[in-house]
Amino acid sequence: MNSIRTQLLKRVNAEETFGFVTKEHRQLMELPKDHYFDAVAIASQGSIPTFKTNQVLFKRCVSDGDYQQTKGIGSEQRITTCKIKGFRKFDKVQYVGQAYFIKGRMSTGYAILMDIHGIKIDFKPIPKFEKMKRESARRSWMMTQKIMQSS
Repeated sequence: MNSIRTQLLKRVNAEETFGFVTKEHRQLMELPKDHYFDAVAIASQGSIPTFKTNQVLFKRCVSDGDYQQTKGIGSEQRITTCKIKGFRKFDKVQYVGQAYFIKGRMSTGYAILMDIHGIKIDFKPIPKFEKMKRESARRSWMMTQKIMQSS
């Protein structure tokens, strides 16, 4: 990384920064500790930014397919990779008034849900497909918008 960084800085009009500088700039701007506010602190180079929106778009890449096709000793059991009751992995669904993504599905009609960051949401009891509404089909990117939490 060290050799790549020096070569990159020589070829591109960029300035190297460090975490303690970013932290100082973010604190001077009175912004909370968050990834997107760190990016704002780096890009603004210490000057107070003007936000034109309070929305943040979170994106996460999704793999093209389900690569595990079989399970068990000698691969005797096929794994369902297509839709189960109209739902596929990484579909965006509405459940109890909130948007989630399908992390896993069971042929019995239940689903494991997660947020945009891939963190499993523990629901008791496990949600059924009948109680969720599909917002959008899976794509190459999982995306959701949230309102910025400023101080």
